[in-house]
Amino acid sequence: MSSDTFEKKIITPLTNAICIVFVIYQIVTISGLYVLDTSIQRAFHLGFVMALTFLIFPIYGKSNSFRFLRVVDFICCILAFVIASFFYVYFDYIFDRLPYVDPLTDVDMFIGVAAILLVLEITRRTSGIALVIVATCGLLYTYFGDYLPGFLHHSGKSVEEIVEHVFLLTDGIYGVPLSNAATIIFAFVLFGAFLEKSGMNDLFMNLACYWTKNAKGGPAKVAIFGSAMFGTISGSAVANVYGTGNITIPMMQKVGYKPAFAGAVEAVASTGGQIMPPVMGSAAFIMADITGVGYLAVAKAALLPAILYYASLFFMIHFEACKHNAGTIPPEMIPDVRRIYRQIYYVSAILLLIVLMVMGCSPVFSALLSTLSIYLMSFIRKDTRMGIRKLYDTFVFAAKNSLMITSCCACAGIVVGVITLTGLGFTFINFVSSVAGDNRFIILVLIMLVCIIMGMGVPTAPAYILVASLGAPLIIKSGFSVVSAHLFVLYYAVLSVITPPVCLASYAGAAIADASAMRTGMVGMKLACVSFIIPFMFIYQPNLLLEGDWFSLIQAACTSFLGVISIAAGVQGYFKTNANIVERALFIVGGFMMVDSGKITDVIGIACIVLAVASQIIKCRAAGKCSMETENITKGA
Repeated sequence: MSSDTFEKKIITPLTNAICIVFVIYQIVTISGLYVLDTSIQRAFHLGFVMALTFLIFPIYGKSNSFRFLRVVDFICCILAFVIASFFYVYFDYIFDRLPYVDPLTDVDMFIGVAAILLVLEITRRTSGIALVIVATCGLLYTYFGDYLPGFLHHSGKSVEEIVEHVFLLTDGIYGVPLSNAATIIFAFVLFGAFLEKSGMNDLFMNLACYWTKNAKGGPAKVAIFGSAMFGTISGSAVANVYGTGNITIPMMQKVGYKPAFAGAVEAVASTGGQIMPPVMGSAAFIMADITGVGYLAVAKAALLPAILYYASLFFMIHFEACKHNAGTIPPEMIPDVRRIYRQIYYVSAILLLIVLMVMGCSPVFSALLSTLSIYLMSFIRKDTRMGIRKLYDTFVFAAKNSLMITSCCACAGIVVGVITLTGLGFTFINFVSSVAGDNRFIILVLIMLVCIIMGMGVPTAPAYILVASLGAPLIIKSGFSVVSAHLFVLYYAVLSVITPPVCLASYAGAAIADASAMRTGMVGMKLACVSFIIPFMFIYQPNLLLEGDWFSLIQAACTSFLGVISIAAGVQGYFKTNANIVERALFIVGGFMMVDSGKITDVIGIACIVLAVASQIIKCRAAGKCSMETENITKGA
């Protein structure tokens, strides 16, 4: 039997069978039809993902020269289920043992080391080498800590301690990131798979194309508004990517956007939902409890910063579209409005999802019930009907879509485990105090870095709790208000999901777009670069948190919006036409001057922006290129 025949007749059916069992297992366990301990549920979820990864992504890649190494994939596939079964067979032993007191057995060490190595390998196969390097460096830092100088020095951990913490405890591989991947994220992956395979996502594609038929970057702008509305109640940036990205990302690609750009737009747009009132995921309620100011005060304070976030992304996309003359929907893609009306009932699945979550139902329950509604509605029309074969294809599609995000979450767990085991987060806090002294700006910059690092791979709520207990007190001690300090750390904890190398939202966008995970992360970082400045705007201008009189509030809002637009123009190198290096510098400097609310900085900033705009206008008129569409950029769509 030839290798190609072996793949088609043996590997493919085996892979598909595992996919079906995997999806059924997930539905049964996350729906509560069969209750498993969380550690066992996560272990088997990762076991299925490992096995599928080794079968779908061969060790030899696309080469035909090393097909004999396929046996290695089979050994790793079997080992994946052995590791998962370990948690089931030895559950009582794992539960009863005293951490850091009871020594690890030889079996514990073998299984633990194998699990760490397999996680690194599936991450390499699904998303590239970058995250693997970060995790490996973290493990080496943990082991060789006593050889490092300065604030990086720590006592160093033995191999046994590392394996115990990263493998056996819930601070490592099987921690919070994997917990989310095995529950809420998978539920939304399944929801997106049913949307796509039933053909119901065609309605949303048609609606978006119709509404944005004459807009520059129209589909990308639809992603912004859709993700903002959905993300504010989803509670998870990654789940938001899967909830709306299955619609918006293919739509962006269909009109010409590159896969990495499409995935990055959705990742950045979905992330902003965590700071967008009225719901803000669950972080707003936690913040209200910690600060004692009440939920409405938190939501009010977060409103303008959230609008600034989406305004920055909007103009980054708008200038990108104008610069490359891309994103305008071709006439042949604009659907007949009568066809849209005949499919409008499809919207009820999305509305059901939103209503259930607003009513307080869990995201998993909401996603699963909405998925069931899609399946039932598919029988209304013959062309969308999901028979046995289409249901089979949908399950396989959903299982394969979960591989990248789960492997990245497991690898991110290693990074999180390194931080908690070595006390790296607390080391950073002490470093901030010793380096910054009384300089408030340096304190804020260093706290920003700490929040991003400690938020990597951690969902919004636990990430905020972690950084609020460490970073917020230092900011308050520096003279800033309680609300602004907590909103500052929340903002950067949220942004950590789009900050490479552990950018889980970007990984999810890349999985849908079939793009490089790290490439998508870097593009997302560029799109969100203005957003990283916004917390400095509102912490230096408390009026942006709706504090103070109306005149000061309006003045702060106007200068901030002007600053956001100016920085976006400078970064993209476009306003009315391509900007030269001097114009870009004027735009960026002018925008940064708007960060502070001082009159002198505002005057300098406005002067820089006026000079840059005037130069652009002169260049346009000289070249005769000024288009009607870019003369009033604030219309955007």
